[in-house]
Amino acid sequence: MNDRRTILIRYDEIGLKGKNRNQFIDCLVKNIREQMRDVEGLEFKAPHGRIFIYCSLESAEVCSRRLQKIPGVASASVGVTRPRDFDALAAVGVEWIEPLLQPGRTLKFCVRTNRADKSFPYTSPEIDREVGSRILHQLHSRGLEVDIKAAGFVLEIEIGQDETVVFNNRVPGLRGLPVGSSGEVLGLISGGIDSPVAIYRMMKRGCRVHGIFFDNRPFMGRGGYDKVVKLSKLLNAYQRRSRLYVVPFEDIQVAIRDHCRPAHRVVLYRRMMYRIAQAVAQQKGCLALATGESVGQVASQTLENLNAVSQVVNMSVFRPLIGMNKLEIINEAKQLETYDISIEPHPDCCSVFMPPRPATRAKIKDLETDETKFAWEGLMQEAIAKMECIELDASTV
Repeated sequence: MNDRRTILIRYDEIGLKGKNRNQFIDCLVKNIREQMRDVEGLEFKAPHGRIFIYCSLESAEVCSRRLQKIPGVASASVGVTRPRDFDALAAVGVEWIEPLLQPGRTLKFCVRTNRADKSFPYTSPEIDREVGSRILHQLHSRGLEVDIKAAGFVLEIEIGQDETVVFNNRVPGLRGLPVGSSGEVLGLISGGIDSPVAIYRMMKRGCRVHGIFFDNRPFMGRGGYDKVVKLSKLLNAYQRRSRLYVVPFEDIQVAIRDHCRPAHRVVLYRRMMYRIAQAVAQQKGCLALATGESVGQVASQTLENLNAVSQVVNMSVFRPLIGMNKLEIINEAKQLETYDISIEPHPDCCSVFMPPRPATRAKIKDLETDETKFAWEGLMQEAIAKMECIELDASTV
């Protein structure tokens, strides 16, 4: 068998879309091309509910790994294109199965067909039987058996309208919607466990998520800054193009410490973060904010405090983790491979000047009274004027 490979890419949620389905498909194909732009010799086709990449065996391994990080991809398979001939299809199975057979051991296998082209005159079960029987006839004496429910080797066949692909290595994808199909969002990222997971979840809903980090290097050192940059680069692998805005926050925190009630500090920090994030989002064309908040997880995330923080913005705030518990978030962070970075011992700026007893049910009128005691508007504009913008692209992944 030559080293030419066909990669079959499937999507599921996109297929449920109506008249605008092609817009989602085009966006997904564009994202796939972007992820593969440094891989030479690729050919793309997108006929009738499937996406195909044609490439060398070596390139197929690279593409298969990258496809696992592209939201919108339900699964992908590396295989070979063959004629719609049962003997030719069975020959592929024999070639792949034969090296796996060992003396004195039984290997169980089955054939599974998806007949996307209903004009083909055989049903999927009939194709399974025809191809499977030919493979079994050649290899039964060497310990090969059929087992539909517990097969150790599954030969899959895709009968498409344009071509037939044989494969045995279906790789699951992230599913969801392609990045960019839902617009741009600004995600508050702190360096903790929660916010990277929230940003990742928004990417899977088709959003391109830019990050905003509130920095306090004069008091905290650059450990937190370096950690957030590292997390942002890791997350950028899922969208390949985003920005990280770094906002100096120390002057605002000092003003809150010096002029406001200690119990209100964390909630006042959050209100200022929301105000700044909304101003930056509007300036940069983002349609919403996203945070890693979860009800009741810390003092600033009680219903009362979440409401007090939300009052200062009129932009949508998405909280994809709002009903998750900490263990669920940790497990997802581990799968995302952000967890080990997030637990590095560098606290975020909300821990600066932390009061011994932060308010868990702050009243909005009391917070507004505190905010009259320092010139927050001017401090906000100064912070935005000093903001650093870090461009993230494929070269930073």
